[in-house]
Amino acid sequence: MSNLGIILVSHGEFAKAALGSAEMIVGPQEEVTALALTVDKSLDAFEEEIAVAYDTLAETCKEIIVLCDIYGGTPFNAVSRCILKGKKIIGYTGLSLPVLIDLLLCRDLSGEEAKKRIEATHAIALSPINVSLNSDEDDIDDL
Repeated sequence: MSNLGIILVSHGEFAKAALGSAEMIVGPQEEVTALALTVDKSLDAFEEEIAVAYDTLAETCKEIIVLCDIYGGTPFNAVSRCILKGKKIIGYTGLSLPVLIDLLLCRDLSGEEAKKRIEATHAIALSPINVSLNSDEDDIDDL
């Protein structure tokens, strides 16, 4: 049995695209599901999709982490409803590629350890890009 199963949820195809991008970097992943809220899905239908994904992963994973795109949106509400109905979800908003890649690389952690890791990675993921060219350096191709 694996430690961590992962469900990604978002408005539109963002979660699926994030998973695809992460897999370009860390390789194909098992026990990860990406779900898209599309204009034709209701909150109830999306909640049911999440519940089915959870139940499927729970058969082979000790704990399930759900990363959703934004706080307060429909994907967040659907995850919240699953939690309120008894699904043992470790849920976070702020789905980003740095957080996802890091989580995929440390799936042997316990849920509590993964929570700490997610929070630490999220804290450093937003960094300003501070670059400048010296007057004698006209070629930016070396960056």
